[in-house]
Amino acid sequence: MSSHLLLMSLGPVQDFIAQARRTRDLWFGSHVLSVLSQKAALAARELRAELVFPALLDEKDPSPSVPNKLLVLVREGEPRTVARAAREAARAHLLHWGMEVWEKHRQLVDDQARKTAEEQLDTLLEFHAAWSAFSTAEDYPEALRRAEDALAARRRLRAFTPWAHQRGGIHKSSLDGARESVLGQGERRGGKWERFRIGRREQLDALGLLKRTGGEPGQFVPVPTIGLAAYTALAKETRPAELAALARECEALGREGWLTRVDAGGKAWVDDFPFDAQVLLPGRWNTHLKEQCLDRERAERFGDTFVRPLLRALGEPFPYVACLVADGDRMGETLRALAPRGSAAHQTLSRALSGFATEARRILQQRHRGVLVYAGGDDVLGFVCLPDALRCAAELYQAFASAMKEALAGSGVPPPTLSVGLGVGHVLESLGDLLTLGRQAEGLAKGEDRDGFALLMRLHSSREYKWRARWPEHPVEALEAAVSLREQGRLPLTKVREVRTLLRRMPSRRAALEDEASWARLLSNELQRVLARVELGSAEAGLTPSEVGLRLENQRTWAELHAHVEAWAERMSLAEVLARAKPRSRGATGGES
Repeated sequence: MSSHLLLMSLGPVQDFIAQARRTRDLWFGSHVLSVLSQKAALAARELRAELVFPALLDEKDPSPSVPNKLLVLVREGEPRTVARAAREAARAHLLHWGMEVWEKHRQLVDDQARKTAEEQLDTLLEFHAAWSAFSTAEDYPEALRRAEDALAARRRLRAFTPWAHQRGGIHKSSLDGARESVLGQGERRGGKWERFRIGRREQLDALGLLKRTGGEPGQFVPVPTIGLAAYTALAKETRPAELAALARECEALGREGWLTRVDAGGKAWVDDFPFDAQVLLPGRWNTHLKEQCLDRERAERFGDTFVRPLLRALGEPFPYVACLVADGDRMGETLRALAPRGSAAHQTLSRALSGFATEARRILQQRHRGVLVYAGGDDVLGFVCLPDALRCAAELYQAFASAMKEALAGSGVPPPTLSVGLGVGHVLESLGDLLTLGRQAEGLAKGEDRDGFALLMRLHSSREYKWRARWPEHPVEALEAAVSLREQGRLPLTKVREVRTLLRRMPSRRAALEDEASWARLLSNELQRVLARVELGSAEAGLTPSEVGLRLENQRTWAELHAHVEAWAERMSLAEVLARAKPRSRGATGGES
């Protein structure tokens, strides 16, 4: 009697999650996909299909982290029936969920758009399935390969069903720009419009409405609160009276409905300042409070009385946040290498990945000042306070390595690695832009040889810095050493700029040079001269290349030397920004501005 391996995927993923204007849109979009995957897996299990990926599934978990790709073993019955049941369970749950929100928030919606909303909810899900039969354990690897190939081929085909309930002449959703808005027209003041921060010109389709109103407003930590967490921690430590006075005023404004208190949800660092921390940014408290319809005079009084005393004592916050995106390397190869050991080996790996997802939440939210958006399988997405971001990335890498080593012990299969990207942007950037930065950093981290770490930083001045190294090269330690150099003032930024100028005057790294050795010698000598020179008024001795992390002697060609120095300059520029990100009381020294 033959069994079937059934592969199922649910989407859309990237685009659906990225369509976000508020923190809650991003958080809840990811949550929706995870819940739909959970419902599909549960439906398969009810038909006595054996779960392989994910192997562990808690049906009572209100915040599941279930990957959008499911692998199940169908020992009895038809895989087609299981796939249809899984698809229907996910589709029906989304429709029910969306219409439940519709009924709950009738003040926000246009009753004439009910059919449109139902259609939007009913047609969102992209569900694909493929299966392959096998009879013996030896056939399992080939069945997995056939199912993967079939699923990949099926995903390249897209079914297209025209809309049947377009009303015409209706604004499109502000989130995806394609679906019609289902919001009511007319006056948008007070009540749920303000509670869910729906702008006067903002439009939401049924999915956008679900994202925005599906959770409670206070349960999502605003991105500025994450980005400024180190600043509020310093305020609590050094200026507790001023911070307490500010918090009391925010509480008072909250009782009047002007501000929303953030539910820490077990994240102790949020309690330092459980409100949207953008009110700490000069020029933002007026705008933010006026968006909540607070009168201008009171908003200005709030800033002058409660925020400026902190700014005078601590200086202005450094308003940047890191979007962390991590992904396992060559997981497909690992699965295929394990396949000869059967489904039990895959289930062991899946349980290890589930354990890693739990550990990722602890690392981001408990060990560091961050918030996890999603952790499923080998994927992690979150936001972290910039001063914590490097160590957070390193701990995630170590946790993944430990989990994989234990799961694959004795199998002879090399443990997969984890590439981690940190995309850093302004806390008031759109969430879509921050997410794009994080994903670009993840792509840079993977590179061609995987097992990498990358830091990509886009400043408000539009300047962009990026740097990548493989984990065996200890990138976090290298960056921390560079930050230390900058904090100690041993390496002035003028020297970094001078090195950049020097590089621009040299042939490019791709240039075909007749005498590479001479050019390499010239560049090395010039670098040593720049670093050894003692700055006017400085008591410090000059530096050597090795003291600042330059390994000139290891570069064999002109291209390697040029790339090495170029990457060093990027690393030093990033270190400067990281040094500035550490909040300090007035008078404390830090990076050069």
